[in-house]
Amino acid sequence: VKCWGNAQDIWLGDGNDKLTGRSLLPLTVSGISNVTDVVAGNYHSCALISGGSVKCWGSNSNGTLGDGTTTMRTSPVSVSGLSGVSELAAGSDFTCARLSDGTAKCWGLASNGRLGNNDTTNQLTPVSVSGLTGASQISAKNMSTCAVISGNAVKCWGRNDKGQLGSTDTFDRLTPVQAGE
Repeated sequence: VKCWGNAQDIWLGDGNDKLTGRSLLPLTVSGISNVTDVVAGNYHSCALISGGSVKCWGSNSNGTLGDGTTTMRTSPVSVSGLSGVSELAAGSDFTCARLSDGTAKCWGLASNGRLGNNDTTNQLTPVSVSGLTGASQISAKNMSTCAVISGNAVKCWGRNDKGQLGSTDTFDRLTPVQAGE
């Protein structure tokens, strides 16, 4: 994996804690291999490793990296207690993982219900998304997440000030709500 661009808060993952400003050239992310997918949030990135584990790097002020700390990381660290991951989605200071059993777990900043666990307390390690089963795809943007579930229905959670969850109102949702209802 290679990253480039803004290096503030050491978001590039190359292990260099002296780099500031930006890198116009791709830098190799240190300490990871067998990567099958990469997602980038606002100030962090995560990689899905073959076999279903996840490693993240960058800003960690809200537990965004899922390693049980709030320590910024210049190189990838393993997300605690997470396995069987099939897909990742990252948003504004949080990350979600769709597991091979059709459930999902999220970690990081919890305001607006973006973790989907019926709570607004930041989580330093992954927590289960309440009541979500049968997920075949997951996607996050800013402060909201949606998952395609069995029968091609869609369930979403998090910020909803502009109706982005597809519900009939503009209330934030702390747990998944089916779009169109």
